Amino acid sequence: MKIAIVTPHPVPLALGGAENLWWGLQEHFQTKTEHECDVIALLSPEGSFWDLISSYETFSKLDLSTYDCVISGKYPAWMVNHPHHICYMLHRLRGLYDTYPAGLDDSQLFKHPRLRGLVEWMGDTGGDYPDDEQIPELFDKLRELKSADLPESTFAFPGPLIRSVVHFLDRAALSPWRIRRYASISDTVRKRRGYFPEDVVVDVLHPPAHRSDYRTGEGHYLFTSSRLDRPKRVDILVEAMKFVPQNISLRIAGTGPDEERLKALAGSDRRIEFLGYVSDETMPSLYENALAVPFIPYDEDYGLVTIEAMKSGKPVLTFTDSGGPREFVRDGETGFVTNPSAQALAERIQILVDQPALAKA
Repeated sequence: MKIAIVTPHPVPLALGGAENLWWGLQEHFQTKTEHECDVIALLSPEGSFWDLISSYETFSKLDLSTYDCVISGKYPAWMVNHPHHICYMLHRLRGLYDTYPAGLDDSQLFKHPRLRGLVEWMGDTGGDYPDDEQIPELFDKLRELKSADLPESTFAFPGPLIRSVVHFLDRAALSPWRIRRYASISDTVRKRRGYFPEDVVVDVLHPPAHRSDYRTGEGHYLFTSSRLDRPKRVDILVEAMKFVPQNISLRIAGTGPDEERLKALAGSDRRIEFLGYVSDETMPSLYENALAVPFIPYDEDYGLVTIEAMKSGKPVLTFTDSGGPREFVRDGETGFVTNPSAQALAERIQILVDQPALAKA
């Protein structure tokens, strides 16, 4: 059987957990089964209303008829149409779903007749899912809107119009008419409201770490790896170090838009070291000699950092609302789970610094 794993690449290009998951799955198919597998990746900008719409339309037109099975896991890749399409979901576009800003005014959608007509058309499915013919029709309707005399705020991103459009497209793409089987990378993702059609079976398939050379060494420092943006809450970890009196260092791998703010927050604390981009080959050695791995994102989809730390024999410190890591970290056994506060985190760090044998256990 010929299998296609279909995935978007962000613009600018960045490689992370999703790419490692798909490459690992491809390798497994190629080396452990009789099947052939290709990863079909398209650059998919999503920095604006029209970038995102263009990316959705591109995947909707992708012809994968030469493959026997298609696997997708993320928007807008799941727009592909194939008779044997499996959704192995990483997440939806969270900024238009569970993290959509509260209080955004959607009344503008009904003030202009053309907008009102579009919204009513998208909602006129009788409670069922949009059919295949409506997908290209929607893109045509949006192109007509682009040339209409509408205020620029209409096309805000995030905003009520793009949210309505993406919800419509996702409902069409992920309808039980088009998807043969549903799975998710974690129970956290499976349980999110509106992520899957009602009454379908969703298998939880936790992906493994993509490397096999993790190893356990001595514990000399704290280590974490993360994209440096606000949902990862590295700022709370930096703040926690102010409550840790011992001379233990914190090494942080990763880059991102919050980097300068985090460095300013760390100030003159020489114990905190920002490593920047770290190659995949270097990561096992950083885990190897860590005392513990703090990983405290908000409602993380999965969090391969947890798995990589545990493969390296390291305890993981996380928060009660961190999502995916909570599916693996057992408080007092494989790490610590605390309420989301810098002081609570610092107290657990203190315990492990004072009792390295406990960290090892």
